[in-house]
Amino acid sequence: MVELPRALASMRRFELDGALLLFDRDTGLCARCDGPETAHLRQRAPRFVQLAITNRCNLACAFCYRDRRANSAWTPESAFELLRDLAEAGVLEVAFGGGEPFAFPGMAELVCRLYEQTPLAVNLTTNGLLLTTEILRQIAGKIGQLRLSLYEDNDWPATVARLVEQRTRFGINYLVTPARLPRLEVTVLDLVARGCRDVLLLSYNGHDHALHLGPTQARDLAQRVRELSRALRGRCGLKLDVCWGERMETVPRLLDPADCGAGVEFVALTSDRMLRPCSYHHLAFPIESAQDVLRHWSHRRTMLTAARDPGCARLAHAGLGPPPPHGALHADSLVERLRQQQQR
Repeated sequence: MVELPRALASMRRFELDGALLLFDRDTGLCARCDGPETAHLRQRAPRFVQLAITNRCNLACAFCYRDRRANSAWTPESAFELLRDLAEAGVLEVAFGGGEPFAFPGMAELVCRLYEQTPLAVNLTTNGLLLTTEILRQIAGKIGQLRLSLYEDNDWPATVARLVEQRTRFGINYLVTPARLPRLEVTVLDLVARGCRDVLLLSYNGHDHALHLGPTQARDLAQRVRELSRALRGRCGLKLDVCWGERMETVPRLLDPADCGAGVEFVALTSDRMLRPCSYHHLAFPIESAQDVLRHWSHRRTMLTAARDPGCARLAHAGLGPPPPHGALHADSLVERLRQQQQR
């Protein structure tokens, strides 16, 4: 046991390789402790799990890679049991997605049960169209964060107003495409004016090259992000999806990770009970229990490969466009450095 200051002693402990992560699920506060006292510690589980609990959705987005016709192999009970056991093994958070999680019967009740009977922080990503005031009141105080995906056809202004009214902790997921890039500043400033305090900029992963930013557009986005971050300082957090990788390396960051973390920091569980390094990855392993998840995770070096689809941060140049500027660290060398760290 590592002795902690009194102010941090109540936080949940998560062992990293050579360090200790402290986490409070109600506030989202994290604190990393490292030094001689933590040198012996080793990570024993993924830090969080993404669970696509259903493929069903009330929208039909052209870029979505999920088969909306596929039935879910999960029930509220089976999902609870697996997540409860993962929490006992050390996992800190679960992020529900899909599909649309609120299209899954009993979603709100499952959220409440996880909060009341496990130490997990529960997060959700939703298009918001099935998110009623009654549901928000039911899950109030029981979620770490709700992330609202912003599309042209999901009436997001009404959902943002409802979230602000109910004082829900929420953020916006905004997929940046060539068509959306010119409207970035206007959209973000509009969100801030409506009460949003957290915007995450997502990159597209997939084979539709019309949705990928080209090298010039990626540099344009990096410049826009730098300027917006300075303008919004203290008013709204502007974040970048880890899948941007080396394309956004000129943007100032709080942390400079050696890798995106897929398969190590987090794993993704699909609606048909498969484990993947991330939602977009081609590798898939069948799982029935938390023990299966941890067994595959313990062999995580096999999950350090890049996804096949263009857009993966582990692909050299994300599988797109020309090489990065001279002196830039390539994604394949980042993965090799992470492998060496794991071996040590």
